[in-house]
Formats: sequence, structure tokens, C-alpha cells
Amino acid sequence: MRFFKSALYILAVIVAQTVIFPRLNFFGVIPDLVLVSAVAFAVVAERTPSNIFSAVISLIQDILSTGIYINTLVKVIAANAINSVKEGFAGDEYALTAGMVALLTPIQLLAEGAILYFFWERQFSPAYFIFKLLAATIYNLMLVPLIFPLIKEINRAD
Repeated sequence: MRFFKSALYILAVIVAQTVIFPRLNFFGVIPDLVLVSAVAFAVVAERTPSNIFSAVISLIQDILSTGIYINTLVKVIAANAINSVKEGFAGDEYALTAGMVALLTPIQLLAEGAILYFFWERQFSPAYFIFKLLAATIYNLMLVPLIFPLIKEINRAD
């Protein structure tokens, strides 16, 4: 049953990320529901299921978007890092999820911006990039209270 709930959740997240959220942008900044979901799943699940979940959902996101596969790389590495950190973390799961989202959103945007700037020679505006880092981090942190209970319910053993 957990597999079907996860598959349905992945489908809903991909539809929301590719169809709904681009229309809810704030000066070109859209939330990354896939990142928040991958982080929350890595916090509440074991290492192997969280790696599979992160790889599948981020690969689908990359296939449906630009296709530079930076999302898959960042989210699978993030899932492994979170699984290593949570073993020694003394706080609760919700605090770890919010902290990791706040840390990983700028890291992903920096990696994506560097690749687009150095390899595809896109224009770079430092002021807009700083705004994008702040706005995307706030946007993603606003999604944590909505996504974390869903992921916890999906991961609950029946």
C-alpha cells in the first residue's frame, strides 16, 4: 500500500510542480516542491527508500524540465547527507526538515546558477540572484508545514 501512496504522491507533486507552480511564480521564482518532498522523505524514511524516492521524483522532474540533471544529482546527494545527519541529530524530525530545506535550497540554486552561467553562458545579475535565493528559500520553507505531515503519513507502516 505504501508503494501506491508514494506513486500517487509523486504524480501529484510532478503535476503541481510542472503545471500549477509555474503560474504561481513571484517575480520568476517558483517553489521547489520536489526538493521539499525529497528532504522530508529522507528525514522520515530509511536510507534506501529515501534514495529511491529522491532519485525517481527528481529524475522525472529533470526529464520534464530543462534536462541538465542537476536536480537528480543534488537531491540524491542531499538524501544521503540527510540520512547521515539524522543518525546523530538530537532534535525532532520537523526541525531537521525545515533546517535542511533552508540549507539545501540555496545550495541547489547556486549549483544550477553556476552550471547555467559557466556552461550555457546565461546572463548573471547578482541582485536578482540574491533575491531569488531569498525568495525561493522562503517559498520552500512555507511548503514544509504542508508537505511534512503528508510525507509522514505516506511513510507510516500500515
